[in-house]
Amino acid sequence: MARDMSEYKCENGKAPTFVKHKPVAGVIGASFSVVSIMVANILRLFKIPQISYASTSTELSDKSRFEYFSRVVPPDNFQAQAMADLVKQLNWRYASTLAVEGEYGEKGISSFISIAANLGICIAVSEKVSRNAKSDDFDRIIEHLSSKPQARVVVMFVDEDNVRKLLQASIKANKTNHFIWVASDSWGAKVYPVRDQEFAAVNAITVLPHRTNLDGKWIFFYC
Repeated sequence: MARDMSEYKCENGKAPTFVKHKPVAGVIGASFSVVSIMVANILRLFKIPQISYASTSTELSDKSRFEYFSRVVPPDNFQAQAMADLVKQLNWRYASTLAVEGEYGEKGISSFISIAANLGICIAVSEKVSRNAKSDDFDRIIEHLSSKPQARVVVMFVDEDNVRKLLQASIKANKTNHFIWVASDSWGAKVYPVRDQEFAAVNAITVLPHRTNLDGKWIFFYC
């Protein structure tokens, strides 16, 4: 079997010499959960540890599938708990939910709904943003959310691109002062979703895992 030529090193016209590559000790990343899941499925075959700095999907907590995966951020069910506690603390007993299609959005909202039920929070409308959603889809979502006028609070696990489109639809429907958005870390502290339409996000509350600089060697991993 022919060797991969990338394993050889040539210098100054001399005969090629074989370069022995050191084994990979571990992999840092990825950011998005869907990418980390795909990478983890490959790395586990070679028993290579993986540490993510931003992937929060609860699916990655399954050690029967991802035994070599760790992360330095908490999984999404922690966010869902924080969001449910916030809604209860502010005495909002009637809310709607919005999830982006896929592992992140659907599992996150599923966790929130389960926790909310135990806290006495009623869910008015549960909507989903489909893949490749068009502007008409966001118009329909805003219309559906508006059909329950008493449920002004909308808890959502939606990516930043679709958050921006959702806010644009709320402007179009003249509903900018109606909804109180409670959003996950996919919105978090990002500017892009509200750029040039900040007024549509007045009263919005977003959550983000606590971050700090650590001195020394102490690092805590979430499984």
